[in-house]
Amino acid sequence: MGAVFLLAGVGVLPRSLASDAGLVFALTLAAVLVWFGRDLLHWLLFPVRRRLAASYLLLGLLPVALLVSFFLLGSYVALGEFGLYSLRSNLAARSDSLYRAADRILVRVATAGTEPERRAAVEAASEEARAVAPGAEAFHFEVRGDRVERLVGSTDESPFLAGDRVPDWALAGPYEGAVQTEAGAWFGVVSPGVSPAAAPADDDGEVSHFALVVAPIAPFVHRSTADEDLILRAVWPLWLQGGERAPAAQPVIADDGSDPFSIRWVLLLNAAPWNPELGGGTVAITFGFAPVQLLQGATRGLEEPLALNDQPIGSSLFVVLLELGILFILIECAALTLGIRLARSMTRSVESLSRGTERVRGGHFGHRIEVTSRDQLGQLATSFNIMTAKIADDLDRVQRAAVLEQEMETARQAQALLLPPEGSVSVPGFSLAAVCRPAAEVGGDYYDLIPLGPNRLGVVIADVAGTGARAAFYMAELKGLMQALSPLHDSPRQVLVEANRVLHGTLDSRTFITITYGVFDSAERKVTFARAGHSPLIRLRPNEGKWPQSEAIAPEGLGVALDPGPVFDAVLREQTEPLRSGETWLFFTDGVSEAMNAESDMFGEERLMRILEDNALAPPAEMQQTVEDAVLRFTGAETHADDLTMVLVRVD
Repeated sequence: MGAVFLLAGVGVLPRSLASDAGLVFALTLAAVLVWFGRDLLHWLLFPVRRRLAASYLLLGLLPVALLVSFFLLGSYVALGEFGLYSLRSNLAARSDSLYRAADRILVRVATAGTEPERRAAVEAASEEARAVAPGAEAFHFEVRGDRVERLVGSTDESPFLAGDRVPDWALAGPYEGAVQTEAGAWFGVVSPGVSPAAAPADDDGEVSHFALVVAPIAPFVHRSTADEDLILRAVWPLWLQGGERAPAAQPVIADDGSDPFSIRWVLLLNAAPWNPELGGGTVAITFGFAPVQLLQGATRGLEEPLALNDQPIGSSLFVVLLELGILFILIECAALTLGIRLARSMTRSVESLSRGTERVRGGHFGHRIEVTSRDQLGQLATSFNIMTAKIADDLDRVQRAAVLEQEMETARQAQALLLPPEGSVSVPGFSLAAVCRPAAEVGGDYYDLIPLGPNRLGVVIADVAGTGARAAFYMAELKGLMQALSPLHDSPRQVLVEANRVLHGTLDSRTFITITYGVFDSAERKVTFARAGHSPLIRLRPNEGKWPQSEAIAPEGLGVALDPGPVFDAVLREQTEPLRSGETWLFFTDGVSEAMNAESDMFGEERLMRILEDNALAPPAEMQQTVEDAVLRFTGAETHADDLTMVLVRVD
């Protein structure tokens, strides 16, 4: 942006382009400030303490700052106008002296008969003018039409020439003020005269006369400022070229800034061009003064200024000062209004939070606070509403969880009743131990001990896919089915075939059951069993004084409800094994063999068989507890991740 103004200043770019670029830059900057200022204002006023501080500043400090600023600005303008009045008065007095010199030229030239007498009259007037205007020169013009026909001057190096076109302001006279010539800026006066009888009008136009007294403007103004105890800072000729202001020239006089504590002001003089092609312009006179010296100089008396051809900036400044005063009053009113609104918004928000806290303390967790702002208090109200809603939701969940827990406890008790009570089943020739540990309140593992006569015992162990209430429901259905089918068929395979036919039509497609059903016969000393996709059976037998041996037995079979019948019937095998005294048969679910530790290692069937071998002489109940403890130690958990079920049958 600075480069654009620099190029326009040296004439490379049009000044209109620089003005348009400046306007676009100002609008862009204003938009950016508004955009980011909104977020900055929100960030500054977000905390309550900053809002309180802002309200205090708006209500207290800002009015004082505005009043002090208005007083200082008003004093500065008043003193500046007072200094300007003093300078204008002095310039007007000197202008009167130049007028008198010009009038004497007209009188003496009118009575002079020869050219030397006229020149002597002009030189005498210029000497008189130099007493008040250093470097003053005087001229007498005889004009025919609008052209200089005869020119008599006090110097041969005249900026005016015979044959020049006379500007309208010189012909109309009188005139006092700045004059622009090709030689520079002057301060001059024009006094019009009358046509002598010796120069009648002809066809070329009427003959007229006027006297012009000019002085270099910088020394002229410097003398005036010195008389009034003022400090001349600079005299800037600002000329116009083609209707636009030309690049600013160097000042005719520029101070060295040795007195930085004086008040600075400016006088603008309109400059009339001698040659219409020059365009005219303005002469800016900047000066400074010390207020005390200016007021002391006022006691000498001031002459009334005449009509200098200057720009009336004093009245404009007073108008601007009045407008600033009105603006300050409006700002003060806006500040008071904004401060009151900020204070009311804070107190209203705090009061709403207080009432809401009282309601919540009384148990009304559904109470909500109305959010009326987006500041920190509004965020606090929003957080309060979220907190109360969460508390109400948590209380509702706790109540529902308590009801559900009670219902699940009832279901667990009901499921426990489906399992045979400890010691309720006894068949001669066998010692029994069994356990079922659901992973949840209810589970899908199932075992049963079904007496089939005085010497026969049916042992069922099953695992419904999944855990929880649905698996427990299917487990209850399976128990009823096994209780009904076992007395009807001597063959375990036939019992499972019938159970598969019934359950395939009742279980959903995502559910199946693995089951092992065996029949122990103490009279015939044998066990017959069938395995429908379940974990293998483990037989632990003594080895005639040697280390006990265990083996896993897994006849073929498919899970119940995976096939409607043909495949299930073809795959399922039944197996019969003799029974020996002292051997132990273990029925278990995958909650034992597939239990995992933190490294995702499974407990495994081999580990299970080693534990059985190590505890072969222990009673079935103690053996069962040892296995359960070993599983928990292996997983490192306090509870089982999956349902765990075991049935041990010791042959007496």
